[in-house]
Amino acid sequence: MVIASEIQANNNNGKLQFSGEHAGMVFTGEFLEWHASIILPPEKHALITASFNVASAKTGDATYDETLPEEDWFYVEKYPKSTFVSDTIVQNGAGYQVRGTLELRGKRQKIAFVLEDKGDVLEANFIVDRLAFDIGRESDVSAEWVSKDIKMSLLIDKP
Repeated sequence: MVIASEIQANNNNGKLQFSGEHAGMVFTGEFLEWHASIILPPEKHALITASFNVASAKTGDATYDETLPEEDWFYVEKYPKSTFVSDTIVQNGAGYQVRGTLELRGKRQKIAFVLEDKGDVLEANFIVDRLAFDIGRESDVSAEWVSKDIKMSLLIDKP
């Protein structure tokens, strides 16, 4: 199905989740405040822009939720917002190959992912290297306790 208009997505009509491992145990969390504007091909000016309030990250575990905002992890006092802006979006069967720049903790990294069109929803899964963004670098630079690769999952209900 081709989407020919702009989609406004946020925590009311979608989920932005993250997961990894800590000391061999899986943890999951969600950003509770985020917003994305999505214009997909065949529109001439296809673009995805997104921002998320890093302080809104919650796991449901009090220890993690208290630690995430700290300077070594998300450092929300200095970097309260993170962003993603696409460089290219190419239609690829029932989805879209997306490339762009993720900014987190003042660091910018190129990422790529497939945004799948599953009829009623758009879905994407990709990996973020937390050490590339200096997340947890002071307390766990070797990723001995917390996995280096953090899985990000995005699910958006289509209008």
